Amino acid sequence: MKVALPVTDNYITGPGEAMEIHIYEIINSGYKLIDKYENPALKATMTRGIYMLKSIIDRNVDALIVTEIGEPGVRFLKNKIKIYYSGDYDEENSIKYFIENKLQEITIEDRTLYHNR
Repeated sequence: MKVALPVTDNYITGPGEAMEIHIYEIINSGYKLIDKYENPALKATMTRGIYMLKSIIDRNVDALIVTEIGEPGVRFLKNKIKIYYSGDYDEENSIKYFIENKLQEITIEDRTLYHNR
């Protein structure tokens, strides 16, 4: 399974704000970083987060961990990639809690998690 995280200074953020995208491969209860690249949203002039989301779809990611995401992003990923809310956890703890199934999934129906900050 592949998991993407939008990251700035070792902390998870939203798709349109992160400096980098980190993609991890989850194998059993372990994980390893397999890809890291500049967030394409940084060069977009509008719908920034969608540029980032397209980039992870192109990399066959199964899940996304974020601190926030707008409703357009949630709708864009519906039935493609599962989205999870990381809270205020750093990158390492977000992956750890994902593996332990402790992160809450974000869905269209749960509007309280779109912009929780």
